[in-house]
Amino acid sequence: MSTTPARSGQTDTAFSRETAVAYVIDAVESTGAATRHDFDIDRIVTTVHAMADDWDFDTLQRATFWRITSSFIKL
Repeated sequence: MSTTPARSGQTDTAFSRETAVAYVIDAVESTGAATRHDFDIDRIVTTVHAMADDWDFDTLQRATFWRITSSFIKL
Protein backbone atom coordinates (compact mmCIF):
# COMPACT_ATOMS: atom_id res chain seq x y z
CA MET A 1 0.00 0.00 0.00
CA SER A 2 1.09 3.51 -0.71
CA THR A 3 1.24 5.78 2.31
CA THR A 4 2.15 9.40 2.75
CA PRO A 5 2.73 11.18 6.07
CA ALA A 6 -0.26 13.07 7.42
CA ARG A 7 0.04 16.27 9.44
CA SER A 8 -0.49 14.71 12.87
CA GLY A 9 2.05 11.93 12.35
CA GLN A 10 -0.56 9.47 11.11
CA THR A 11 -0.40 7.89 7.66
CA ASP A 12 -2.81 8.62 4.85
CA THR A 13 -3.25 5.44 2.81
CA ALA A 14 -4.12 5.70 -0.86
CA PHE A 15 -6.37 2.80 -1.81
CA SER A 16 -6.56 1.51 -5.37
CA ARG A 17 -7.43 -1.61 -7.34
CA GLU A 18 -3.85 -2.79 -6.74
CA THR A 19 -4.13 -2.41 -2.96
CA ALA A 20 -7.51 -4.17 -3.09
CA VAL A 21 -6.00 -7.12 -4.97
CA ALA A 22 -3.21 -7.34 -2.39
CA TYR A 23 -5.80 -7.18 0.42
CA VAL A 24 -7.83 -10.06 -1.03
CA ILE A 25 -4.77 -12.22 -1.69
CA ASP A 26 -3.52 -11.60 1.85
CA ALA A 27 -6.93 -12.44 3.31
CA VAL A 28 -7.38 -15.73 1.43
CA GLU A 29 -3.82 -16.86 2.10
CA SER A 30 -3.68 -15.71 5.73
CA THR A 31 -4.87 -19.01 7.23
CA GLY A 32 -2.68 -21.20 5.06
CA ALA A 33 -5.73 -23.25 4.03
CA ALA A 34 -5.91 -21.80 0.51
CA THR A 35 -3.90 -19.85 -2.03
CA ARG A 36 -4.73 -17.11 -4.48
CA HIS A 37 -4.95 -19.79 -7.17
CA ASP A 38 -7.97 -21.33 -5.43
CA PHE A 39 -10.08 -18.18 -5.96
CA ASP A 40 -11.06 -15.85 -8.79
CA ILE A 41 -9.33 -12.83 -7.25
CA ASP A 42 -10.38 -10.41 -10.01
CA ARG A 43 -14.07 -11.23 -9.57
CA ILE A 44 -13.79 -10.94 -5.79
CA VAL A 45 -12.16 -7.52 -6.10
CA THR A 46 -14.74 -6.33 -8.61
CA THR A 47 -17.69 -7.55 -6.51
CA VAL A 48 -16.40 -6.25 -3.17
CA HIS A 49 -15.56 -2.90 -4.76
CA ALA A 50 -19.10 -2.64 -6.13
CA MET A 51 -20.60 -3.51 -2.72
CA ALA A 52 -18.31 -1.23 -0.70
CA ASP A 53 -18.22 1.57 -3.29
CA ASP A 54 -14.64 2.02 -2.14
CA TRP A 55 -11.20 0.46 -2.65
CA ASP A 56 -10.77 0.33 1.15
CA PHE A 57 -12.25 -3.10 1.76
CA ASP A 58 -12.14 -2.64 5.53
CA THR A 59 -15.28 -0.52 5.11
CA LEU A 60 -17.24 -3.71 4.36
CA GLN A 61 -18.27 -6.04 7.17
CA ARG A 62 -15.94 -9.06 7.43
CA ALA A 63 -18.84 -11.53 7.15
CA THR A 64 -19.93 -9.89 3.90
CA PHE A 65 -16.38 -9.97 2.56
CA TRP A 66 -16.06 -13.70 3.30
CA ARG A 67 -19.51 -14.46 1.88
CA ILE A 68 -18.47 -12.83 -1.41
CA THR A 69 -15.06 -14.49 -1.36
CA SER A 70 -16.55 -17.95 -0.82
CA SER A 71 -18.73 -17.43 -3.90
CA PHE A 72 -15.64 -17.31 -6.10
CA ILE A 73 -13.81 -20.50 -5.14
CA LYS A 74 -12.49 -22.19 -8.26
CA LEU A 75 -13.68 -25.75 -8.66
